[in-house]
Amino acid sequence: MTDFSIIKKLFGITESNGFTEKEIQVVKDIFGDLPKVFTDYYTELGKVENLNHTQDLLIIPERFQYYKHDDYLIFYSENQRACVWGIYKDDLSKANPSVYMSEDEKEWKLEAETLIDFFTVMAFLQGGFALQYPSNTFYELEPHELNFITENFQNKGFSFKEWLGGISFYGNYNDDVIILQDSNQMFYAANTNEHFIELNKVLSKLGTEL
Repeated sequence: MTDFSIIKKLFGITESNGFTEKEIQVVKDIFGDLPKVFTDYYTELGKVENLNHTQDLLIIPERFQYYKHDDYLIFYSENQRACVWGIYKDDLSKANPSVYMSEDEKEWKLEAETLIDFFTVMAFLQGGFALQYPSNTFYELEPHELNFITENFQNKGFSFKEWLGGISFYGNYNDDVIILQDSNQMFYAANTNEHFIELNKVLSKLGTEL
């Protein structure tokens, strides 16, 4: 089974909650081969609602019929379908393929080098809205304030290449996340009150509320 420990620790997930082999077969009937990381994620975490459906949307098996594409298996969508993410069909036999993003389903750009990277980075983005203690506020930061974050918080090591001009993630605990997007916008969240208070004490003093 693929190691999803970073995602589980972020959301405090202790038990599997995913789709059955029969439910995933619906997707296989459409696309044939599916990557191992794809089936592992759907099997282990696919039905975790706050992880997969708070902001953007993991495509559930019965809805793949509405996302058919000649060249890509589209499996994730921005909440208003402003963009989608997919796997190139020639890569479906790979265990851990790259993920591409498209805003018009015609032009596709590399978003993540591997599928496990994509699921992890999407978990961080969803976490900003879905963890128990979200900031519920976006802040616009000055350059020196951005530097403060990058110097005082650990880079999570995962990022979006394309969506919203690139998004990076920081935080000093397994269950917190600071999200930096559009180069100068920030919001944050934590899954424990203690860690949120620690974040909020510092970060709420930065920038201008949007």
